[in-house]
Amino acid sequence: MRRISYCFILYVAFSMLAYSGGFQINDHSARSVSMGFSTIANISDPSALYYNPSAMVNIPSKLAISAGASYIMPGSKFTGITTLNQQVTTSLETWNFLVPNAYLTWKTPLNGLHFGVGVFVPFGLGTRWPDKWLGMFSAQETYLNNIEINPNLAFTFNLLEMPVSISAGFGYVMGNVELKKYLDAFSPYPYLKLKGDGKATTFNFGFFFQPFNSMKIGASYRHNIEMELKGDVSYDFVQGVESLFQPTTGSTKINFPNDLRIGIAYNLLKDLWLEFGINYVGWASYDTLAIHFDKAPGNPSASYTSSQPRLYKNVITYRLSAEYFLTPSIALRCGLFYDPMPVEANNVEPVLPEGNRFSGSLGLGWKLFKNLSFDIGYMGIFAQQTEVKNNPNLFNGIYNCWANVLALSINFNY
Repeated sequence: MRRISYCFILYVAFSMLAYSGGFQINDHSARSVSMGFSTIANISDPSALYYNPSAMVNIPSKLAISAGASYIMPGSKFTGITTLNQQVTTSLETWNFLVPNAYLTWKTPLNGLHFGVGVFVPFGLGTRWPDKWLGMFSAQETYLNNIEINPNLAFTFNLLEMPVSISAGFGYVMGNVELKKYLDAFSPYPYLKLKGDGKATTFNFGFFFQPFNSMKIGASYRHNIEMELKGDVSYDFVQGVESLFQPTTGSTKINFPNDLRIGIAYNLLKDLWLEFGINYVGWASYDTLAIHFDKAPGNPSASYTSSQPRLYKNVITYRLSAEYFLTPSIALRCGLFYDPMPVEANNVEPVLPEGNRFSGSLGLGWKLFKNLSFDIGYMGIFAQQTEVKNNPNLFNGIYNCWANVLALSINFNY
């Protein structure tokens, strides 16, 4: 029992990094937040370095800098049945996140060649449930943070008198995770604390094509990130059983999913652009998770490797956005998306409450001076209620999830 509990919690900690749709962050500019992240074709600011780096060739200035942040306010409620057959509803504790981003683009002296570098957080967020709640043996507190530094080169040329751009980039990713929960091996219950980190590299490509003045087509591909994570494990409340719960380390290799985005933008009216996009995320790229423990639970003199199957699937998100220029200096924006959850309902866990997500957003862009502008955006995310009836770990119940996002970006052009 002790070995199963110990292995399971490390399995949950690392698996939520690899395959949790709610932990993929797309909020990397206020403009994109306000347009439902449907900014693959219709984009001409430095945040293109995340959404479609090939589109940075549309930035008119020689040097452009953008910096900003998104303030993400997630929430969730779980309704379940206690051992006394009583219905109880528990809410996540308030835990909001400020997610920064920064970009720089440069039009080089070489004809058609552009350089840019972006810094953003591709995966992140966390959950914190009240102490000793109904699911205390499944999850108590979980935190994930990844930071990527992503330089890119883009080259533009004419093909049959039509502008075409291609790009390639390299990513250096630094990640860390923290997890806290109770184990049901003894009473009083041992309190497990895990901290892990890792580094990895990846790459990305982009494509931009404008067949007509009224149409833009863009595509962006980000390769999966294979990261080795090493964690340190310690315990509280283990008086009398310290020999069984010795501090140790665990490690695993995680494949963060690849990501393909395609967008088509159309100039419907003189000052109105619409964009429709799809986003394919390869959550099913990893079907088994193997975790190595330097000291096995219950037998710390030996090592142990646990292997767990994964049941996630690839998903496609659908996005739609509109941008209307009220004046040459003021742009009004809005967006929608539908994002299906990448896991069957019965496999949803409190480490990451899930649901099919619907989103609406709006925002404003304002050019204050010739070289200075800012963007603000708001997004509301509402998840369809998820009912878990046959969870493999016997933790059944109903999840309701939502999130609000506020974003601000400041842009400089020289």
